[in-house]
Amino acid sequence: MDLSILLFYLAMCLLLARIGGILATKLRQPSLLGEICAGIVAGPSVAGLISSHLIGTRLCIDLQSPAGEWISSLAEIGALILLFLAGLSLELREIKKYARPSLTTAVFGALWAFLLGFATIHVLGWSFLTAAFAGGILVATSVGITVETLMELGKLHSRSGVTILGAAVIDDIIGIIFLSVLSGIALGTLSVVGVFETLLLMIIFFVAVIIFGLKIIPKIFSRVSLTYQPEMSLSLALVLIFLISGIAQKVQIAAITGAFLTGLFIGRTPVSRPLKDIVSTLGYGFLIPLFFFETGLRMDIWVLGKIGPAVLLFLLAAFVSKIVGCGLGAMVGGLGRKDGLRIGIGMLPRAEVALIIASIGIKIGAVGPDLFSMTIVTILVTSLLTPFLLKTVYAKNSNQHA
Repeated sequence: MDLSILLFYLAMCLLLARIGGILATKLRQPSLLGEICAGIVAGPSVAGLISSHLIGTRLCIDLQSPAGEWISSLAEIGALILLFLAGLSLELREIKKYARPSLTTAVFGALWAFLLGFATIHVLGWSFLTAAFAGGILVATSVGITVETLMELGKLHSRSGVTILGAAVIDDIIGIIFLSVLSGIALGTLSVVGVFETLLLMIIFFVAVIIFGLKIIPKIFSRVSLTYQPEMSLSLALVLIFLISGIAQKVQIAAITGAFLTGLFIGRTPVSRPLKDIVSTLGYGFLIPLFFFETGLRMDIWVLGKIGPAVLLFLLAAFVSKIVGCGLGAMVGGLGRKDGLRIGIGMLPRAEVALIIASIGIKIGAVGPDLFSMTIVTILVTSLLTPFLLKTVYAKNSNQHA
């Protein structure tokens, strides 16, 4: 790889992300929305298409190139930093306080998503297995965009904000269980033992992280705080983020869940406040804008015109399943209708897990090009609309306690 190309990519990505964020802020929209849109414009969907028509050569930021792969890797680290900051900003007692609505939100949302996704595709005449994968695609939420929006709105500590984060962790577990079952059905290898092994690995991971987080992390950072070396705290925090996130990924739990848990436990230590300032500077000055910009680069907006009316029904299922399902779950858990609506909208985005399920479905012949394209459209639309919708529903009742 030519180092100069990578440096050029980094410079352009950061510059364009910042310009997009500033423009979005001036339009009174979350800055991340501008960063995503800037990525769409700079990527193959717009810049690449226009340049190929005008000069016969595609000039855009290409994620398939060696430099583009580095951008993607840095963007993934940006997502980890974002969720780490979210965990660092919360307290364990807040998560415990809203454990019940978090659980009911995740369970109701997952069930509604699977059933509506399955029913929509099955009614359209596709096979039982394809419909089952469609339901699985809609199950898992990706809260990176929601977390950043809640931070910008100052609502991360609200009832709905804490519930969304708690539900997202549970939601991720449910999504992986669905993936294990669907893969087993498609390959003819489904067994109680296989599902049990997946569950056992998850349980071991969470128990180990909770014990380590409650018993060991506070002692480590209490000693580090005596040295008065902020760079030591930062290095140690990054080590733990990468280590726990990597283990989470290995046991099929999203890496961002590991980063969030790491932040949650370090938040109980004496270094949490100064560490948050340092990590925020690193994250928001470099890695987090790359995460949202790269999200835009991945989006192919022209896929919208390649699919028939089926995509509209699938999108409707994606929206209704989370807004209604998660909203009802939140209310069953003891929250009100307004919080239920906010939580339902906050749980809308789909991304990593949806793509993983769709990609596995393609490899084993359960998902075709049409459903895969519909998955991309769902990721695109939910990612773009969620910040705007969240801002709208919180603004309507900004004078009330949230």
